[in-house]
Amino acid sequence: MLELFEHNRIAYESALSMLKENGRAAIVHPTGTGKSFIGFKLAEDNPQAAVCWLSPSEYIFKTQIENLRAAGAAQPQNIRFFTYAKLMMMDAAAIEDIRPDYIVLDEFHRCGAQMWGNGVQRLLAAYPQAPVLGLSATNIRYLDNQRDMADELFDGNIASEMTLGEAIVRGILAPPTYVISIYSCEKDLEKYQARINGAKNSAVRDAAQKRLDPLRRAREKSEGLDIVYQKHMTNANGKYIIFCTGVEHLKEIACHIPEWFGKVCGGADIHLYQAYADDPGTSQAFAAFKTDGRQGLKLLLCIDMLNEGVHIDDIAGVILFRPTVSPIIYKQQIGRALSAGSRKKPSL
Repeated sequence: MLELFEHNRIAYESALSMLKENGRAAIVHPTGTGKSFIGFKLAEDNPQAAVCWLSPSEYIFKTQIENLRAAGAAQPQNIRFFTYAKLMMMDAAAIEDIRPDYIVLDEFHRCGAQMWGNGVQRLLAAYPQAPVLGLSATNIRYLDNQRDMADELFDGNIASEMTLGEAIVRGILAPPTYVISIYSCEKDLEKYQARINGAKNSAVRDAAQKRLDPLRRAREKSEGLDIVYQKHMTNANGKYIIFCTGVEHLKEIACHIPEWFGKVCGGADIHLYQAYADDPGTSQAFAAFKTDGRQGLKLLLCIDMLNEGVHIDDIAGVILFRPTVSPIIYKQQIGRALSAGSRKKPSL
């Protein structure tokens, strides 16, 4: 039998009441708090019901199942899993074949995407009587005109809502160590200096130089990344996830691994993995990273695919090389190092 954390048990009971009354219920809890277990509990408590579980990727669902088994619970056999992309491509006959008694929308904020959203709306229209449970770390699509997907999909029926800060204050998630460093701005400084030198107006040139000089002095005083990592990556045998912008960025960072991380492990081995959607070796690399118990630093370079839903045990920290203005992506990335029930203090 699946035993829920207290915060999830309360959320589950609230969701059951809301599903019974309104047919729709959303759970908005931060990454790492185990909210997928709420969906699994619904399936476990209704073994005769057909549960249609929708998710952005098979990776997410597969990892959630692994975490479920690690908690000592069995995988519910009444769940039919589909990705949002697959649902989008299904015709009316295929949707009719699903016949769900319950629908679970995992990472439901992603249903705001036009094509994925169309597929979800077709499913909901086909089964208006099926109760719908939504799970997400956020209901707001910040870069999509601040759309509130809890309003659009669940008529504002939020059974339980918790922020990342609240989860840390309540002791559900361990507070991380957050480290900020100046990184790779030499080219920017050179570019700005060239623009200043080329300015025709001396007053403009002098004013700009006064702005640039303090930045250059700050850069000269800052520590290199090798020292920063040596100071703050205290687990020389730990697993760390490094988020990159794209394939070229990933390859560039891979070239700096010995230089940046050599001091962390004191010359011991560095085990390097990479994972991104277009790499055929991703599944094997991801599995190897999760099970790697060898001595030495374990680093996983990844692009996008581990932003949400995917949790790996014993992550010592994450390194954020991917810039973003999206609070969703930012919180999902740091959430890879946060896990309810763990007292270890991760590094970001």
